[in-house]
Amino acid sequence: MKDVGTGARLRQTVLVTAFGAFPGARTNPTLAILARLERSRGRLARLGIDLHGLALPVVYDALAPALRTAAAASRPDAVLHLGLAGRRRWLSVETRAVNRAGPLHPDAAGRRPAQVLAPGGKPVLRATWPSARLRAALARAGHDARLSIDAGDYVCNATLYRSLAAGLAPRVGFLHVPRPGGRLTLDAMTEAALALILEMTRAALPRRESSR
Repeated sequence: MKDVGTGARLRQTVLVTAFGAFPGARTNPTLAILARLERSRGRLARLGIDLHGLALPVVYDALAPALRTAAAASRPDAVLHLGLAGRRRWLSVETRAVNRAGPLHPDAAGRRPAQVLAPGGKPVLRATWPSARLRAALARAGHDARLSIDAGDYVCNATLYRSLAAGLAPRVGFLHVPRPGGRLTLDAMTEAALALILEMTRAALPRRESSR
């Protein structure tokens, strides 16, 4: 990891989430990426970044309680969600979430969701991380990364929507990763996630100490 100098002057907390298996994916590479990130806790701590990891089940009804509990415990300044987009061959920096779910695909508990995630909620919520700058940072580091306006209609999109609607942190975003292969190995995708964490914390807003 490169030294970021004075870029991360204030100590910050970053919550990183990953997913377990779901129908169509017996293994989920995001869990392996999260495990590798957690092994970098010491290096991140020396840069003023406290990393908290959370493995989420691919279950609609479990999302909101798990996210609330993790956010209450860690009080994150930034949230990075990691999810699998098995049909893509590049890293996708998601820019928004939509208030809908696809009824055709059951979650890992075998349940099909309501088509509207939050009745009365906004139809679209924008990710609160600096999407274009983050994609550019990944490109400079040699990663094939693209901006995406489609986080899908499954649990990944629901996770981003729930997090944004709840205001879990000042900066919330979602990175979709492909299945490992070619240049996008697990190690390469871990380095990409680390690059995002560093860039997200460079853009730190002053912490509101009185509320923490």
